[in-house]
Amino acid sequence: MPYVPNTDRDRKEMLREIGVGSVEELFADVPQDLRAKAELDVPGPLSEAELVRHMRRLASMNRTTDDVVSFLGGGVYDHTVPAVVRYVMSMPQFYTAYTPYQAEASQGTLQSIYEFQSLICRLTGLDVANASMYDGASAAAEACLMASAVTKRRKIVLARTANHALRTVASTYLEASDMEIVEVPSLGGVTDAGALDANIEGAAAVVVQHPNFFGLLEPVEAISAKCESAGAMLVASVDPLSLAVLKPPSDYGAAIAVGEGQSLGSPVAYGGPLLGFMATTRKHIRRLPGRIVGATTDTEGRRGFVMTLQTREQHIRRDKATSNICTNEGLVALGAAVHLSLLGKKGFRELAEQVTAKAHYAARALAAIPGVRKKFDGAFFREFVLELPKPAHKVKQELGGAGIWPGISCGCYYQDMNDCLLVSLTERSTRDDIDSLTSALEAVVRPGVNS
Repeated sequence: MPYVPNTDRDRKEMLREIGVGSVEELFADVPQDLRAKAELDVPGPLSEAELVRHMRRLASMNRTTDDVVSFLGGGVYDHTVPAVVRYVMSMPQFYTAYTPYQAEASQGTLQSIYEFQSLICRLTGLDVANASMYDGASAAAEACLMASAVTKRRKIVLARTANHALRTVASTYLEASDMEIVEVPSLGGVTDAGALDANIEGAAAVVVQHPNFFGLLEPVEAISAKCESAGAMLVASVDPLSLAVLKPPSDYGAAIAVGEGQSLGSPVAYGGPLLGFMATTRKHIRRLPGRIVGATTDTEGRRGFVMTLQTREQHIRRDKATSNICTNEGLVALGAAVHLSLLGKKGFRELAEQVTAKAHYAARALAAIPGVRKKFDGAFFREFVLELPKPAHKVKQELGGAGIWPGISCGCYYQDMNDCLLVSLTERSTRDDIDSLTSALEAVVRPGVNS
């Protein structure tokens, strides 16, 4: 292992220190049939030019959303990312910067975080936002812990219409916290009001995604009223783009707003890195996990930025810490701030309106195919569910060969929806793309055509 600078003497000393006589003894618990019996068949070294050619050849085997017509969504969306977003993110003072432990010496980083927080507050209508989270799912999970700490209750009610990633991450987070998690089923594609009534008593929080995984608008005002009556906190997981055309969480009484910010200036990029955002009311500011950056003035009256709160156990007493979240997605948050600043209020709304119009055009065209229908009748934002006359995963396979990714098979997440397809739209979806999907889907599902 020429890249590991350990000598034979180093290895002997390490083995002696941990109390084993050999490397074989160190790995004694690994079954023999799992161990390599010979040297790995790895090709020999390549020159730089040969390596570049080899990697490009491997990369050419992938297909991206630039190579196909894509209607994938479900939380990660293929939006146009202006070149200036990548340019600013690539500036070395941002790109190579790490967590600002000596925070006030990192004014550029602090300002970028402050601007991000301010924009999230503008979007959600809430008073304070933190410096971002790992992703939308972990932000929701942290919101559950926060609600429990505020209410002193140990029960979380999760709407089953929320994204699968949100529900599974929240369940994993809370598994070791001795907390009860209750999933409320759906009715007509939105949260079942009767089931919510039956389970909300004693809840610390009700977590609802709006618009939900199926793209439908949840009855959030009615859910908020139920939360208020039961003394539970409403956690709203929102698509940030939807906030350009829908009421902000503050308007319907959400105590905490969270969401996935990937659509704000980040590419699809094989599903990451992502960006979680989190906002709440002023009275709960000290319960927010992670960091909060504030603005101030120095002794000479100049504007400056400071790390106002760091409520993790590295900085304060462990029993007072709100979370073990270690850091924030600073670089991705910077990209989101640049992206929102470029669009401005008018551009952001125009983008949301364009996405909505395209989604509704696509829904009408696709639901007109014989044997295909829209699964749910409620109002929707950027995505919708189609019910097909054959399994959705088979339709995906057939259309994939024609260079069309028609959407996500709902059966991956809901066992009773194997014939359902979640179709998502962005501003990159052209009329020709939608018409191509309509023609291809009609050919695949028409009577007499088998997979």
